[in-house]
Amino acid sequence: MPRHRESIGDQSLLMMKQVLTEECARRGISSDGTQGQDLSRVLMHAFRSGMTEKKELVVLVRNLTDLLR
Repeated sequence: MPRHRESIGDQSLLMMKQVLTEECARRGISSDGTQGQDLSRVLMHAFRSGMTEKKELVVLVRNLTDLLR
């Protein structure tokens, strides 16, 4: 049975894209590459788990060190 997924609003998607773009630039990686896609999945999972504030997501991705090694 498929799990119900709430749709994510445009503003939230825009905010997550901004966090992803800024973090990829900070790390010197492409958001379209494997590492950027990994970060994107982490952001989406965190958002769906309740981390909906930009500050929370920024702290999360900045503290990830093992993901992109």
